[in-house]
Amino acid sequence: MAMRMDVDFPRPLSREQRTAMLLALAALPKTSRVKLVRGGHGIVIMGEALGLDRVRSALEDEGLVIEAIRTSLAAEEDLLVDEVSDAHPAGKERLRPIGR
Repeated sequence: MAMRMDVDFPRPLSREQRTAMLLALAALPKTSRVKLVRGGHGIVIMGEALGLDRVRSALEDEGLVIEAIRTSLAAEEDLLVDEVSDAHPAGKERLRPIGR
């Protein structure tokens, strides 16, 4: 399921922060496009079923402070798209790898 996520930052990102942000989001397997909002105060992420928790943790691991984050998915759908969310109804792991 295609979705859009908007992330706002309290101040414009520096060049180093932009690079770190792009690398962090590129490491997520379902990210298809990242667009920096004019002025550098936010980004728009397009992808395939990205969970808020996963994106937030990837950005916070790079030291970025997030002011607000919104997704086009409903809260219930957001819990279901993340494969390793603690809040997922099926438990820690939604998909079991082949051979297990």
